[in-house]
Amino acid sequence: MKTLESIRQTAKQARHRWHDVLTALSIEVPVLPTHHAPCPACGGKDRFRFDNLEGKGTYICNQCGVGDGLDLVMKTKSCNAKEAAKLVAGTLNLPVIAPATKRTAAAVPFATDYARMLSLSAPGESEYLMRKGLNGFSYPILAAGQILLALADSSGQISAAQVIQPTGVKRLLRGSVKKGAFYVVPCKQETPQTVILAEGLATALSASQMRPDALCVVAVDAGNLLPVAEIMRSKYPQAKIILAADNDISPDKTNTGKLAADKAAAAVSGWVALPPTLEKADWDDCRQRHGIEQCASLFNASLYQPQDSAMKKASPLKPYAALRQEGLYWIEPRTDSYSGELIERESWLSDPLEVIGMGASEAERYLILKAIPAGGTATHTEAMPMSEIGERDGWARLRRSGVRMTAKSSLRAILADHLSQSETAQRWSITDSTGWQCGAYLMPDGSVIGAPASPVLFNGKSSAAKGYGIKGTPESWRESVAALARGNPSMMLAMGCALTAPLIGLVGADGFGVHLFGGSSSGKTTTGNAATSLYGEPEALKLTWYSTALGLINEAAAHNDGFMPLDEIGQGSNRRAVAESAYALFNGVGKIQGAKEGGNRDLKRWRAMAFSTGETDLESYLSAEGSKINAGQLVRLLNVPISKATQFHAYADGQAHAAAMRDACNANFGAAGRAWIAHLASQKEAAIDAAKHYERQWLAGLDPAAGEQVRRVAVRFSLLETALVLAESFTGWTAQESHDALQHSFNAWISEFGTGNREKKAYIDQAQGFLQRNGHSRYLPHPNSDPRDMPLKELAGYRGTRMTDSKTVFYTFPAVFREEIAKGYNPTAFAQVLAEVGMMEMPLKPQKGLTKKSIRVDGTQPNFVVLMMLEDWE
Repeated sequence: MKTLESIRQTAKQARHRWHDVLTALSIEVPVLPTHHAPCPACGGKDRFRFDNLEGKGTYICNQCGVGDGLDLVMKTKSCNAKEAAKLVAGTLNLPVIAPATKRTAAAVPFATDYARMLSLSAPGESEYLMRKGLNGFSYPILAAGQILLALADSSGQISAAQVIQPTGVKRLLRGSVKKGAFYVVPCKQETPQTVILAEGLATALSASQMRPDALCVVAVDAGNLLPVAEIMRSKYPQAKIILAADNDISPDKTNTGKLAADKAAAAVSGWVALPPTLEKADWDDCRQRHGIEQCASLFNASLYQPQDSAMKKASPLKPYAALRQEGLYWIEPRTDSYSGELIERESWLSDPLEVIGMGASEAERYLILKAIPAGGTATHTEAMPMSEIGERDGWARLRRSGVRMTAKSSLRAILADHLSQSETAQRWSITDSTGWQCGAYLMPDGSVIGAPASPVLFNGKSSAAKGYGIKGTPESWRESVAALARGNPSMMLAMGCALTAPLIGLVGADGFGVHLFGGSSSGKTTTGNAATSLYGEPEALKLTWYSTALGLINEAAAHNDGFMPLDEIGQGSNRRAVAESAYALFNGVGKIQGAKEGGNRDLKRWRAMAFSTGETDLESYLSAEGSKINAGQLVRLLNVPISKATQFHAYADGQAHAAAMRDACNANFGAAGRAWIAHLASQKEAAIDAAKHYERQWLAGLDPAAGEQVRRVAVRFSLLETALVLAESFTGWTAQESHDALQHSFNAWISEFGTGNREKKAYIDQAQGFLQRNGHSRYLPHPNSDPRDMPLKELAGYRGTRMTDSKTVFYTFPAVFREEIAKGYNPTAFAQVLAEVGMMEMPLKPQKGLTKKSIRVDGTQPNFVVLMMLEDWE
């Protein structure tokens, strides 16, 4: 009874003084009873009035109801009547004058209390933060493990402090002046380009890990975001201010965190980053759930600028779009002719859909839309060409993504206008290629690994996109798949190819591939699946040679800086298409194609790491139908004979080992590859240095007589070794084991290709073959020709004996040399190679061409290309 009476007395003493009491408690209310304002209790935007009837502090809120001054304090401070009365009583002794005087009076007991609490603390780590995975942060810790967090005002003076219990319960120290008080996470940036404001300490610390370039600030709660944002804008007028909002989403309740962040961002021309969830969460919850890298990507992708509500307030009857949990609505306010009340007519436009940015490629500008498709909980981001907004193609694009929209054409027109006029300054990069983009890595399924410098979106498509799932962990993949491959050179080579894929773009190398060939049941499929499991489900990621060159080029762009596993050559594939694809695949640039609207389409560019298998090598496969393969193709797609597994790792035989590997790949895929890419992103300089080191090492180990093509392939094997050594913690293999496996495969490649220049060998083979086939049938003996041999069909020249060494010499017509002997090659380069090996006599003055006048025929001395056969050539 005594407590109740005390509460009544406090309310009575506060009568006619509620404006001053609420101001002292940092509760903002309008001065005039007819003015509408945001509700300080529930966050409602403009339906709150403080009528203060009979001086009792009465108020009306269309969302949270009515009450008196004491009720308002209870709701705003989340306390009971007894605690609210104490807060009010603490202000009644303050003189009713300027806030600055009241603040000074309140600061005296706070300063004393804070100094006492600080003396009882010791620096250390908090159980509260460590439980969240935020380690290494030292704060004043009180005896019971609470954090004592000092909050400074705009002048830098400590005006408030927050005590955070190990359980996460928070309270302000008695006498704290919260409004405009904040804590800054230590940052090396003297003049930050980005300032991130968060409600709580854990959220601000998570933001500092996601965006180490930003100044991260704690504002304590949603109500203090606006004052702190205004202070930050005055301190850093050129900075980009981001409100890391708490998503306080809840059925039938106001999203206080979002509303407060929107209001603060609109006031300082800032941005809002809202966790993309359908349940209550902040960015620290997001970091714990997804990890720093993925959370950073989500943070950047969620950025938007709230529309300024000033015009809405100035024109309360102007229609506007409202985004809600259940969808996007068109609101048309009007005044009731009888009651004068404001009535709003609502029309459903679509599932939740908003513009979060604008982007551009080389040929198109886009709106970046974020939607939550019907029946789902995950957000979908779509880059819609601005030319499609309001058009049938645009609506079809959204429907294919699962987004529902109104069937009424009039409302679809309103939706198109709303999307077109939505204001956002966030700029996105739109790309048709995956791999390293804007400092992060784009996967073929569109997911982003790392924190891009600006938001980036993959707008291409891969037929294997659905295969990039995750099962198991990097550790389970290492202990199963990688462990079973250990000691088996071909399997280790294949995994080296998969690991090298993202390294290629990082170090600026060219794309290439490996073709493992061998008989049936030699382990080709098992080996390919083991390598593919690094990035996803093996069978779902496998591509096919049975396609057009353009189809493979599109896949190469969708696997830029990525791993392309291809099924066996020969399984339904067209030899000519394979020949074209093999060359185009590693050329890195697609064909120039015309655009339907005129001009040309953007050129596709890529760097790919392909891995293929087959029962025969590429050269034999193509030559079976008469196709000719050039040396450039053979050093782009390396033919390596497969080595059967010999290390079975406690399994009885190869069959049992292969079955174990198959089970391991099906149970562990995707996680290790993503972790490897994230590791590479943080080790770029180390990767470049390692690549240079191993390149020098491999080149130094070559025979000095090795041809240029062999040297190129050695450089590619050096990249494979770089990847395997850097990935030692992911595979568990030692550097020596990796080197031995790659050396074994390189030696096997050398045994197929040879150590010389393969292109020169092709020149010599072609010339030698022509002379062997036609040396007697198409060359007329000279000078003692037999009239019976005349006329010769398709005469190629004359055959004679050189006086100096009695060697047969073939005096060849220049046209025959260019069109038949050197067919398919540059005649000058072809002739230079033949001259180097002694198959051709060059003129004394090379500038005169390839021919020389050597013999007299029918009274004339025509020009000939003088050729000889090599006697010991095989």
